[in-house]
Amino acid sequence: MSLTEFNQEEYDRNRYDEGREAGIREGKLEGKLEGFIETAKNLLRMGFSQNQITQATGLSAEQLNKLSKA
Repeated sequence: MSLTEFNQEEYDRNRYDEGREAGIREGKLEGKLEGFIETAKNLLRMGFSQNQITQATGLSAEQLNKLSKA
């Protein structure tokens, strides 16, 4: 006899909720990153230095180099 009962429906519901919450967090992060990328592109066009842009957006120098080549 087990000490606790396993409820498959509750387990599935919890896993679904956890996955949904993780997806929402990931989507928000991707949205923020897209905003930083657009800002960086605009700053590049305006002639700001890469150092200034990385400081303003938080993007890495590597990410910024990829944008400047695109």
